[in-house]
Amino acid sequence: MSEVNDITTLVKGAALVPSILTDARGVQHAFVPQQNGAFVMVGVTPKGEILPKPAFIDQLVNLDQTASLIDYVNRFKTEDTVIFADLDEMHITAVIDYHAAVSAGPGLVEHQAVLQLSHSSEWDTWSAISGRMYDQKSFARMLDVNSDDISQPTAADLLEKVMDVEMATTVSVARKLESTGSSRGKHDASRVTTGTVLPPFFLLSIPVFTGESKIEVRAMTLDNQDGNTGKISLGLELVRTRILIETELARIGRAIAAATSVPVMLGSIGE
Repeated sequence: MSEVNDITTLVKGAALVPSILTDARGVQHAFVPQQNGAFVMVGVTPKGEILPKPAFIDQLVNLDQTASLIDYVNRFKTEDTVIFADLDEMHITAVIDYHAAVSAGPGLVEHQAVLQLSHSSEWDTWSAISGRMYDQKSFARMLDVNSDDISQPTAADLLEKVMDVEMATTVSVARKLESTGSSRGKHDASRVTTGTVLPPFFLLSIPVFTGESKIEVRAMTLDNQDGNTGKISLGLELVRTRILIETELARIGRAIAAATSVPVMLGSIGE
């Protein structure tokens, strides 16, 4: 065999040796060369064999309760774990494998636990009522159905005022307005209250988020009277709801931080 033939045979023989690749999960694959020059990937790790420890944990866990997030973080947290509370999306995300302090090294940010907060049924009910106007009987019925949420004044006292309310009536009161060089008389209208009126505010005691404690929510009463028919419309408007949501999210974040000794940041993780 000539020297050229010997080298050709060695090269061809080396090309037919399969290459072994181990993926991030520890599973081995062989890239087996074919006679036509192509390669076929074949798994070579036997089924049931204990695999090497993964290079990293790729896990996303969705949780429903604050206590569950606390338990999960306490079980898997590391020195690099950080928690983010996102107001816009209303969720709290624990990033178990965040990057190290002072940016000493990059973090994978692949192991996360997410607590998706949802508004309580009470909050949704009163939010749907807020800003709408009702006739007197319908408004009273609505308050009666949801009376357990009313804390001040008592639901009974508020209902009594709603049923007894009478809007102010408009009367003309003559008043002469003196002007320089003129004695013309003018009239203006003033409103005179003739009956019971609603209190300007009342208080609710409801949770903002499902599974969380109740807080005090202020509701401003609304009233209107049709100038032609004299019919009364009543309603309410919840006050400073955005601030209440922000405050509750921050409170939940502080509670998680205290229970896990993990810092909680107000914000979100960039994609």
